[in-house]
Amino acid sequence: MKWLNSSSPGLVLRYTTEHVLSPIGKRYLGSADHPIRPKIAYMFENRDRNTLWWRVSTSKIGDFKRVVRSWCARRARIAFREALKNQGYDELGIPLPDSPKAQTRRLTGSLEILFHPKCVNQSSETLQRDTDRCLEEILQRREKFSNREPNREPKRPRKHSGPSHGQ
Repeated sequence: MKWLNSSSPGLVLRYTTEHVLSPIGKRYLGSADHPIRPKIAYMFENRDRNTLWWRVSTSKIGDFKRVVRSWCARRARIAFREALKNQGYDELGIPLPDSPKAQTRRLTGSLEILFHPKCVNQSSETLQRDTDRCLEEILQRREKFSNREPNREPKRPRKHSGPSHGQ
């Protein structure tokens, strides 16, 4: 799995084209006898794979109180939804038809938003600007990566032309 990362002083965006289960979902699926396991497995198997699965993680700012972590997460969700809109997507990664930056292809896969402790002291405008820049960078790198991918040939094993050692 290839992750595309983009960071700023306050946050990190991690994107992959694959759909990845959250750590909490993995915890439930990892326990064979957990009572909620069947529900999580069903939800993962039936979740729409033509959309963007995104989440906000406050694990890097775990030293702060819960109220601060949830405040940061809420600000990040608002900023990310706005950044998606600015790039021509709705919150599921589906192109908005009437957007000035109308996209032609969906944004699918998984995206995780992580915080640095500096995010707590950033203004909402700075957070929005950083989120916009990080998302734009990920979209550009995704395009570069997808344009390069079909032209790639599988690596062939090297032919050994030198003398054989050990015989």
